[in-house]
Amino acid sequence: MAITVSAPSTRAVAEFRCAASPPLLRAPAIFATRSRAPLAIRKDAASPMPLTDTARERADNLIRRLKNARVGGSFWGGRPELAKGCTVWEPRRGDAAAFCPAAGNPIFLWVDEDPAVGASGHLPGLLTGELDPWHLLDQVAQVVAPADDALAIIARLLGIPVIDSVTGKPLAHDLRARRSLAWQVLEAPTYREPFTGSEIPPEAAIDLLGEWRRHLDTVGGIGVQFGMRGWKRSQIDRFLTGVSGVPRHARTTRAALEVAGTKQAAVAIWPSRVPLEFEARAAASGVPVARVEDGFLRSPGLGVHLVPPQSIIVDREGIHYDPARPSDLERLLAEHRFPPELLCRAVALRMTIVSAGLGKYGSGGKPPAIVLPPDRRSILVIGQVADDRSVLMGDVAGGGNAGLLERARAHAPDAFLLYKPHPDVLSGHRRAGLRRETHHLADHILNRPCGLAPLLKVVDEVHVLTSLAGFEALLRGCDVMCHGAPFYAGWGLTHDLVSVPRRKRRLTLDQLVAGALLLYPLYLDPDTGLPCSAERLVARLAGATPRPSLVNRLRLFEGLIRRALRPATA
Repeated sequence: MAITVSAPSTRAVAEFRCAASPPLLRAPAIFATRSRAPLAIRKDAASPMPLTDTARERADNLIRRLKNARVGGSFWGGRPELAKGCTVWEPRRGDAAAFCPAAGNPIFLWVDEDPAVGASGHLPGLLTGELDPWHLLDQVAQVVAPADDALAIIARLLGIPVIDSVTGKPLAHDLRARRSLAWQVLEAPTYREPFTGSEIPPEAAIDLLGEWRRHLDTVGGIGVQFGMRGWKRSQIDRFLTGVSGVPRHARTTRAALEVAGTKQAAVAIWPSRVPLEFEARAAASGVPVARVEDGFLRSPGLGVHLVPPQSIIVDREGIHYDPARPSDLERLLAEHRFPPELLCRAVALRMTIVSAGLGKYGSGGKPPAIVLPPDRRSILVIGQVADDRSVLMGDVAGGGNAGLLERARAHAPDAFLLYKPHPDVLSGHRRAGLRRETHHLADHILNRPCGLAPLLKVVDEVHVLTSLAGFEALLRGCDVMCHGAPFYAGWGLTHDLVSVPRRKRRLTLDQLVAGALLLYPLYLDPDTGLPCSAERLVARLAGATPRPSLVNRLRLFEGLIRRALRPATA
């Protein structure tokens, strides 16, 4: 529903009617329709909070989780700017006589619809539609609302003064009252996981809604898409759907900028699929750009085989593979304060990924049929697609795959060099750009598809340009030398041949994992299409068996023909 701020009318507030308050923790309508069960189902009442240290600690934990996630009520709603220190009054039928605003205190009246409501006194405006209560409470000094309303509940949990608009009396918001309120409100409903329908505790419901809020905040304000391939559009639509619906697709630069300008919205682009001058034209038109790319845990299958991504990144500042300018990921890694709970998640996620043998394209992959010499240091050299954007932008030293192999040999003249072409190159759909005269620099070239994880267990070192394989190697405790400037270089975790002066912070591995896998990408659950956590997607990928469609099989066959016509290293 649209948000308006308008001058109030002269009809009585008592004319306004509002339904009974729903549970505090509830799902946005756009996600509720995909869920296998309602998130929250009301019970008659929660049992009284026990007077024990355990109960008090749990209540404190619930409040802390709620504050960190900023969920509850219509957290997906609009975010109007109000006068700092104002009062927000959310009336129900019969409330008009219960509260009389004091002179000199700015009052904003918030109603669910746009009836002709108002009140005498000092009301600078009328707020309508679904609003984010957390955004409102960042600006208010006082709330006037029914005691069971989400705005009143959250305000009390935050320690903000609340007047019950039904009785006209102030509601307690001291520590004891906050604990009791959290227990009563959050324990009352039965919560069910929308992915499976199984019952979950309120803590898990808060965490889930926190992921959904992060997802909606990331895609918020995008009004048009440009450069998305036809075969993946439906999946990208699922990712980018926000409270305003699915951003429409534009066919040309002009159309994309016109639609974005009309809507006063951002345009989401796939950088390699739009004209080089697009971003400059967007900047000149005052149109924000959001760059979309595959995430770092993508799918159980290759993109060149038309397997849609289960993870993407949306970057408003730059893109993670372009070291020439900052990106949302770089800023996050440089500035974010990683709390202990987040780092615990990162540790567990990293261990799960390693134990399941997961990588960007899921699990599996046969170990190579090669025995490494025990008397020589083994170095895995990771090839990439020659015209990949990350190579074109991040290969600062130059030379592509050939230059990488030459420098690796110069670095370790006596080592056993194992060269692994990119899976897209081995599939026959992309080119490696590796000159034939440099083949002799490698002791062995892996010309057949094989799993990366088994290789990382047996080699001593990994050399990359900008490949994500370097990040996967870090997860497994390998020494990594970066010949380019990937997102994980420059933080003190890799041996770097080039520097990125902006990256001054020293990170731990789990801080890198938290930023790159927990905070930066978006994930969709493969079964329901709902936004999900990294942990849920990893669990799905770990147990997933690729089931190629007819189109996937045709692409695989096409690649085999191309591969037969040219060597994998070409």
